[in-house]
Amino acid sequence: MIYGIILAAGEGKRMGKVKLTLPLGDKQLIEWVLQAAKLTPLDKYFLVVRPEDKEIIKTGKKWGAEIVLNPEYKSGMSTSIRKALSQIPSEDVEGFFIILGDQPLINPSILFKMLLAFTPGKKEIVVPFYKDKQGNPVLFDSYWKDELMKLSGDVGGRVLIKAHPERIKRFKISDESILLDIDREEDYERMKNIFDSLHKRGKI
Repeated sequence: MIYGIILAAGEGKRMGKVKLTLPLGDKQLIEWVLQAAKLTPLDKYFLVVRPEDKEIIKTGKKWGAEIVLNPEYKSGMSTSIRKALSQIPSEDVEGFFIILGDQPLINPSILFKMLLAFTPGKKEIVVPFYKDKQGNPVLFDSYWKDELMKLSGDVGGRVLIKAHPERIKRFKISDESILLDIDREEDYERMKNIFDSLHKRGKI
């Protein structure tokens, strides 16, 4: 089985507000990510959220995500990864995506193509690259579950990617969406401009 883990429990300190419910086109930011996961042939996908983010929880349920509450979110990204991985039974998992909740321009076709490139059981880490720049989401073989469960602090899968370059399967794409996330107000404004351009060209 292949799972998806959407990380949506960040504090949004640099934005100064909850960014995932901001509008983008006719949806909230997080809805575009949920839609991408829903349209990808995943066996199940989790949305890791802060307990107080009731609107995001409601939205996640609407899109069919399994909600994972992370009251320890202040201790960093690793806590969200561990919370989600603890919901995945070791005996039936082949791999899992770690997907950032603030990458609304990720196209389902990217996830699907990464799945096609993935060979379960070979300890692979499928990493997308755009013009030699590493992006997200990342698809991990189930072998890495235990290693990810050992992470602590505000770190994610990038730690394993740096430590095990020999296990990386580079997946080259011509779509810069894998590099685009939202940390600041100017990132959001840029994202809206890119979205409007893509929408006018019928790409979204």
